[in-house]
Amino acid sequence: MASLVSALRDLLRGSWLRQGVWTVLDQALFAGANFLVNVLLARWLSPEAYGAFTVAFIVFLLAGTVHGGLLIEPMLVFGPERFKGRTGAYLRALLSGHARFSMAAGAVLASIGAVVWVVGSPALGALFVTLAVAQGAILGLWLMRRACYVVSRPSWAAGAGVVYLVLLVSGALGLNHVGWLSGPAALGLMAATSLVAAIVLAVRLGVPVRVPEAGLLADARAAHVEYGRWAAPTGAIEWVQSSIPYLALPLFVGLEGSGSLRAFYNLAMPALMGFSALATLCLPIFVRARAAGEIRPTLRKVGVAFVALALAYGGLTLVGGRAAVAWLYDGQYAVSLPILILLALAPLGAAVANLLVTLVRSAERPSAVFRARVATVAVVSTAGLAVTAAFGVVGALFSDLLGLLTELVVLVRPARQSLDAPEPPAVSASSASTDLTPRPAEPEAADAPLLEPV
Repeated sequence: MASLVSALRDLLRGSWLRQGVWTVLDQALFAGANFLVNVLLARWLSPEAYGAFTVAFIVFLLAGTVHGGLLIEPMLVFGPERFKGRTGAYLRALLSGHARFSMAAGAVLASIGAVVWVVGSPALGALFVTLAVAQGAILGLWLMRRACYVVSRPSWAAGAGVVYLVLLVSGALGLNHVGWLSGPAALGLMAATSLVAAIVLAVRLGVPVRVPEAGLLADARAAHVEYGRWAAPTGAIEWVQSSIPYLALPLFVGLEGSGSLRAFYNLAMPALMGFSALATLCLPIFVRARAAGEIRPTLRKVGVAFVALALAYGGLTLVGGRAAVAWLYDGQYAVSLPILILLALAPLGAAVANLLVTLVRSAERPSAVFRARVATVAVVSTAGLAVTAAFGVVGALFSDLLGLLTELVVLVRPARQSLDAPEPPAVSASSASTDLTPRPAEPEAADAPLLEPV
């Protein structure tokens, strides 16, 4: 007990608490803005129009996960140490890669829009075409937000979040006031707001206008391609995993099942988003701790804090969850004790899973995370689907918890190995070209059998 108290005391001292608060605030501002706009769209658009918006945005999120695996996640690993002292030029190199990715993603989304338009759904096609133009600015903001964590300035990201929240919500209210609010208009508003916030962050981060030297471009590309060949597929698997319950419930209990699942998950969402944000903060911290030979005490302190927060949130869910659901939804949804128990366990599973994933990623072992996510999708898409079919919303919640447990079991061994891993060597750029255009890479022979289809 004394060691736990000491670990918590050490963690709450110094800059970690301040950075943690800024990190959660950053996540809350951006997620809150998008949540509010989605609520407004659901209220003001027709069900068909909002449904089309949702489908198009889900497809866009798949592009976002690949973008994150190729650019954002490697940046959080390599930026704090490998490109230390060259942060501005490194971020400029990543923006070059981002521009190339956005052109490719835009072409794919525009093609989807054209096909959908031709087959008889012009409203959905228009949304895809709008996304083809808007996604570059939206993803650019995602990149610049996370770049703030490389330089340990989450407060800058939170400041941009205030700008984003004010402009997005006020813009949506204004569009509705003049009768111009629609799915494409909302996407255009998100893009414009994202562009403004991204420019603010780029200026604060000191990103130069001039393209950096060829050597740095080659080093960055080599590192990101090597890391991203595992991280990008892992992101795609995460997307599939998170989509399965919402796509499966309508098959078994109707569309209202997906609505109920989303409504109940809103109770746990603050904790899940908070742990995701804190994991983002901890990745560069773990990288630096590994370089300094302090990964074990750092992991111990962070782990104690994560578990304590998860247990506290779970307890609050059990005690006040029923009243919260009744107040939030005015009695529209009835929550049972099994649902409350599963919702209370979700933050604990997410906390430990985020901790292990961050530890493994800090050792530059994205292939281990990929294996864990493949195993998770395999379990959720088989046993999880069976439980969902049998028990509906309760089964879907249990399926998600089963997926978290699977991920934890698979990650235990690589996490232990990561504790003893030496500081990764620098990447050689001898065989790399001078741009950051994502290109597929063949897996190592030992890992090839693990590339199972999702």
